[in-house]
Amino acid sequence: MNPAGERRNWSVMGTRASLTIDCTEAEADRAATEVAAVLADIERRMSSYRPDSEVSVLAATLLQAGGGATSPPTVSDDLREVLAACSWLESASDGVFSMYPRGRDQPLDVAGFVKGWSVDRAAEVLLTRGFRHWALGVGGDWRCHGGHPAGRPWQFGILDPSTPTRARAMVALTTGAIATSGRYERGDHVFTPAAAGARPASAAALSFTVTGPQLGWADAFATVGLLMAEDGLGWVAGFDGYAGAVITAAGEMFADTAMTMPRSAQWELDNLPSWDDYR
Repeated sequence: MNPAGERRNWSVMGTRASLTIDCTEAEADRAATEVAAVLADIERRMSSYRPDSEVSVLAATLLQAGGGATSPPTVSDDLREVLAACSWLESASDGVFSMYPRGRDQPLDVAGFVKGWSVDRAAEVLLTRGFRHWALGVGGDWRCHGGHPAGRPWQFGILDPSTPTRARAMVALTTGAIATSGRYERGDHVFTPAAAGARPASAAALSFTVTGPQLGWADAFATVGLLMAEDGLGWVAGFDGYAGAVITAAGEMFADTAMTMPRSAQWELDNLPSWDDYR
C-alpha cells in the first residue's frame, strides 16, 4: 500500500472532491466510487441549481403558496432532517443563518448546511466499511478519521485571504471535521440575511474556520461565524466540541485555544496538494 495513502479526486457540487485513504488501489477505487455515488445522489436531490431537485420543487411550491404552505407529505426524510437543522440554525444564530438568505420572497436555499451534511453522509460509507485512516473533502472542507497513514495527524491549512495559495496557519486533526467560510474562494458569495443586520467594513471578517466532530455543523457554524466576525468565536465555543478561528478585514487572526494549531515550520498540508483541485 502507498505509505502516503491512496488519493482520488473528482468533480461534484460545482467544486472538487478529494479522498485520501489507507488501503489498496482496488479498495480505494471502490471506496471512491461509493462515496462519489452518495455525494452525487444528494446533489441531485438537494441542489438549488437543479430545477427538478426535491429542494427546488419544494421551494417552488412554497413560493406559489405565498410562503404559507407546510411541507407536503412527499418530502423525504432526508429533506425533513435538513430543513429541521436549518430551522434550528436560524433560531440558534438569531437569524444570522437563514434558509432565505436573499429574502423570504426568494426560493429557500439549504446549501449552507447540506454540503457539509452530505460529506458526513458519505463518511458513513467509509466508517461502515471499516477504513481506519482517511480524509474526505469537498470544496476545501474536510471530514477525517484516524490520523494520516504516515502516523501523524491530518494537517489542514487555513488559507491567507490575501494570498489563497498560501497557508496562514495550520490545524492538526486526528478525527473530526474542518470547514472554512471565506470571501476569497468565490468572492463575496455569502449573503447576509436582513435579520443579521449590517456590519461596518472594519468589523467584517475575511474568513472563519471551524473544527468539530461533524462537518455539517462545522460548515454551517463557519458561515455564521463569517457574518458575526470576532463575535462568532464566542458563539461557536458555546457548542460542545467546536472551535473557531477568524481572520478580520484588517488581516488579524484570532483563534479559540481549543483549536489545535501547531507552530512547526515543517508543515505537510493535506488540503493543499494542488491549487488546480480547487478551481
